[in-house]
Order: sequence, then structure tokens, then C-alpha cells
Amino acid sequence: MMPHALSVLVWGARAVYSGLKLLPAQRKVVLMTRDLNRMGVDFAMLRESLRERHPDHRITVLEHQKFAPGYVVAALREMYHLATCRAILVDGYIVPVSVLRHRRGLPVGQLWHAMGGFKNFAYLTAGTVDGPDPKVAQVMRMHDNYTFLCSAGSVPSEVFGRAFRADPRSIRPYGMARVDYLLDRERMAAARERLLRHHPRLTEGRIVLYAPTSRRLGGVPYGQLSEAFREQADEQDTLVLLRHPLDRSRVPGGEQTVDGGGIGVLDWLAAADVVITDYSSIVYETALRDIPTIFFAYDLEEFRAGRGFPLDYEAEVPGPIETTAEKAVRRALTTERLDYRSWRRRHLDSVVAEDGSLPDEPPRCADRIVGALQLER
Repeated sequence: MMPHALSVLVWGARAVYSGLKLLPAQRKVVLMTRDLNRMGVDFAMLRESLRERHPDHRITVLEHQKFAPGYVVAALREMYHLATCRAILVDGYIVPVSVLRHRRGLPVGQLWHAMGGFKNFAYLTAGTVDGPDPKVAQVMRMHDNYTFLCSAGSVPSEVFGRAFRADPRSIRPYGMARVDYLLDRERMAAARERLLRHHPRLTEGRIVLYAPTSRRLGGVPYGQLSEAFREQADEQDTLVLLRHPLDRSRVPGGEQTVDGGGIGVLDWLAAADVVITDYSSIVYETALRDIPTIFFAYDLEEFRAGRGFPLDYEAEVPGPIETTAEKAVRRALTTERLDYRSWRRRHLDSVVAEDGSLPDEPPRCADRIVGALQLER
């Protein structure tokens, strides 16, 4: 859609929203996402905290599907809830949250669906084949209106500042709600038990999780990795192939290969012994679980020339980089442990101990985020 046509739609939506803002505000918090499956754990932890700290507030969860069929009706519903709530939390770019003019003082928190960034995103991709048209991004006020953005560490804060074009003062060291989940021993033990019941094979041998990032043109070498694993791994070992939510590729089967779909990545991290990835931010979660992570960067130069990186990739990844499936699998099967402390001191310093060690207890990130909404007012 052309920028001029979008401008007309934005002004029309603002006019409708101005009328809706005349309605009285309710004791209500809106959690808004573009993918309820992807953010299930974060939203669940936030709901728990909200119910415990503010039982007098209603929680409304909205899944935004921009420009989907029938969106006019959905848009009116979204605008009604945004106009009458006390606070908003989002996990990505949500069009009505950014383009509308909200009540003065309405808290709007961004808890991004990735804990950091090893590949470019948001404004860092503007004008590229993987990103928005800069003129459209300007008209649609992409990532505007946030009163605070959540970050788990110094390096992500710097990247978020550039990616969202945010005032550094708005980036807060609250962490992400999923941190509490990943560091909760009881929750992780329960998740592991559920996995083993669903996949009895996983009770024996090593579990290697392959979780690559998405590619615009596809081509993720699941088959190569599966074949290399079959040749090198012991019979009881298992390779779990976990596609990115945007990846529609088919994954190969086999006695030693499991399709990880249908189970969230955080729950897989309750069972994985080692992770193979590429440019995905899953490394933040694996570092919190102390799981050795191997970086299978088979298309590094192509990816660098295309989407690109906000950081020096080779300098920042906290594990070995391999460029062939055979070497990546060999590393995964022989690496016992990696020391993440120095990396966590820079990338996760808001949620770990000063020396980079993991905390004895979860840092209650969900409570930090809920506290920032100032619902006591």
C-alpha cells in the first residue's frame, strides 16, 4: 500500500480512536502480540504476576493480525481495548499501538520477542529486501509510542536503541519474563518430564537441538545435518529439528531425528544437552540454561551481505563457529561445557550475578515489568 493511502487510513483511525478515548478507563491491562504461540511463556508469566500483584485488574490478550480479512472489525475491537485500558504490553511492532495517539501518561511497554539481536531487525533492516520501506515505516510510526523497552543486558540495550531508534533512557534493565521461567528449576523439571512422556526415545542418549533462524528464501540444510548426525552419533542419541515459526520447510524423518514442532523452544531447552543454531537469538536462552551452543554458519558471508548483523558476529557469539554440517555435528557431540560467564556479564548483566554466574533464584523479571506499569496510581 502506498504511503499516501496509508496516511489517510492512519488519520481515519486516529479520528475514530479520539472518540473511543472519551469512554472511561477501566482497570484493565492489554497484552498484545502478533503470535500467541511464540510468546506463550512470556505472556503466561506476566499474567501470573498481574493476577498476584493486581487482582482487581482485568487482563485482555489480543492477537494482532494486520490487514487480515475482516480486519476492520478486529481493528475497532483493538482500538476499544487500547482506548479503555490502564497499560499496554507488546512483543513486537503492533500497528495500532504505534500509530494511534493514546491517553496522556498511558504506559506502553515493549518486551521484544528476542532477548538480543545477532541479525538486523526493525529499523536496521529498513530499505532492504528483508525490511520495510523507509517511507512506509515513517508513516506507520514503526516502534513509536513506547514508554519503556525491556532489556536483559548492556549489549542488547545498545542494539535495541539502534533498531528501535529509541531514547536510551527508555530502555530499562527489567529483563524478559521468560528469564524467570528458564531459571525456575521446578518449572524446567516439569517441562522436561512432559517432553519425555511425549517422546520416550529422549530418555536415553544425548539430545541435540537444531534451531536455525529464518531465511527469506528458505534453504535451511536440515537434511545435511540429519545425515551427518546419523553417521556420527551413537544409536541412542537424538537430533531434534526445530523450525523457526516463519519457516514452512519440511524436515526429514528417521529413527534418530525428531520434528520439534508443536512444543515451544523454551520447553525444549529443559531437555537439550547441546544446541546448534546460526544467527538466532536463542543463544540468550541457552546461556541462561548453561547449554553448550554451536554456531552452524554455513551461509555466513551471504547472510552478512544480505540481512546483515548489528554486531561483529564472530567476536560476539559465545561458542565455536562451524561452516559444514559434519563439523557442526562433531562439535555438538564432543563439546561438554562452555563457560558463559564473561559473555553473560555483557549480554545478560541485568539478570545474572555480577561475575556472570547464574543467580540462585529467578530475578522476578515479570514483577519488574508489571511494576513499571504503575498500576497503583
